[in-house]
Amino acid sequence: MTLPEQHFRETEKLLRAIDKDKAAKWLLNEGYYPEQYVLPPSFSVDTFELQATPYNKVLKDLARRQLINISYPKTLLTSRVFGIQHPWNYHDIVFYLMQEWTMILDHLFHNNLKIFSYSLPIPVNARNVGELSPLRSGRMIYEWIAMAEKDLVGEAHDYNLIIRTDITNFYNSVYTHSIGWALHDREPAIADKEYKLLGNKIDRLIQYANDGRTNGIPVGPALSDLIAEIILSKIDKEVSQKLKEVKFVATRFKDDYRILCNSEKDAISILKVLSEELEKYNLLINETKTKVLKLPEGLYRQHDREYLTHSLKELNSISFKKFEHTLLIALNIHRNYPGTSLIEKFLSELFDSEHELKIVFSEHTKTRKSQLLKTVSLLFLLQRESEKVLCYVLSVIEAIYIMHGQQHSLKPYLKEVIEREINRASEKESVFELAWLVFFSRYIKLGITDFSGLIKSEKNKANLFLKSTLSSQQKIFNDSHITLFRKPKDKTEISLAKELAVFSRDNK
Repeated sequence: MTLPEQHFRETEKLLRAIDKDKAAKWLLNEGYYPEQYVLPPSFSVDTFELQATPYNKVLKDLARRQLINISYPKTLLTSRVFGIQHPWNYHDIVFYLMQEWTMILDHLFHNNLKIFSYSLPIPVNARNVGELSPLRSGRMIYEWIAMAEKDLVGEAHDYNLIIRTDITNFYNSVYTHSIGWALHDREPAIADKEYKLLGNKIDRLIQYANDGRTNGIPVGPALSDLIAEIILSKIDKEVSQKLKEVKFVATRFKDDYRILCNSEKDAISILKVLSEELEKYNLLINETKTKVLKLPEGLYRQHDREYLTHSLKELNSISFKKFEHTLLIALNIHRNYPGTSLIEKFLSELFDSEHELKIVFSEHTKTRKSQLLKTVSLLFLLQRESEKVLCYVLSVIEAIYIMHGQQHSLKPYLKEVIEREINRASEKESVFELAWLVFFSRYIKLGITDFSGLIKSEKNKANLFLKSTLSSQQKIFNDSHITLFRKPKDKTEISLAKELAVFSRDNK
């Protein structure tokens, strides 16, 4: 048994050991919102219960509801858009999944596979069998990919080439009818006009959470990741069966593939079959990102290799000069390899396993204050290179404020900095940044009161996530009567670093 298969079967064993009620509770509460960096901790759920019956009683006559979206820029012209669906639709999908949970597990963990997933969204716990991990899998993307790569390295001695490829615009390209095709095959799913089949129930509920659209599933919620696994598991099975005579082994993290094989002929065969099976589900291989490389090239991510000798992970303490120097190195590597998670990795390495900041500032009072101000400034400059790291930047600033804020009278300085950042985010019309900055100012009680004067754009103010944060009241899906928001002052019992699980777990 290969290392990827061992990982896959261990995941299966751990997931089958979890009571389905625990899985349902996790999906409803921890999995409802996207990964923790997307929305401030005020957007949290802990009383979302699985009901005895679905909220939507008649699937043929569903209300047409809208997703609520929030986004940050990926490039100058494109954004990553996260979508939150109405809790009633979300609940009912979980409800129907739990009714046929054993069938779902059998589907996800096919036999005779050659492609093994590393992206199960439900966080199993190898140290406590039968329990779920407190951590969201999505928060460890670079670590799961690293695990898959290390397992491939262990098998690479038996192969000559590696294929790297992914699926173009995957979540937005998913055809909702294909959920039924994946679970029940195409013809039976098409013939089911009464929505008796599980896949068609899910299809219908997702459609009507998104204005009746059949293209795309919401990006972010764990339930979307589970649905993605349902579709891609079927494709993995078909590819594996059609290529059972070809020697290869592959890992998949969501829509990202790494495949070991022995010849260009085999590589072409694998890519051809994978492309054909994806097309059956209206999905396309990303040709611009598809590469066939001679081993050992391609086994390791180049940006990780360049950063490795500068990594702060093993250090128990980090001097300010070391922090400053490594930040600049991480920034340069990020600019050479945009789109990676390197900046998140660097920021995570600033904390230890107890979520305590490892940076040690000067013993001299005047020098220490200068270093503290420089740190805040450098962190915001770093965040401009990758907007999605804002929450990690704020977690470092919170730790600095708790440790040194009173002694060095940092509150007026931080208030000025946050006001400036709010102004800048408003000019960019970045609701993502505004929601975090408004939350943070209230979370550590900076005393900013005139947010309406800082946020000029009415378009910004109309966003329901920002309206909730500005008013400290839930403004999303109030008709559901489910609590989806907490006031910032009610979230101060846990530090941001702990809330976000900011700590590098590579090799742990």
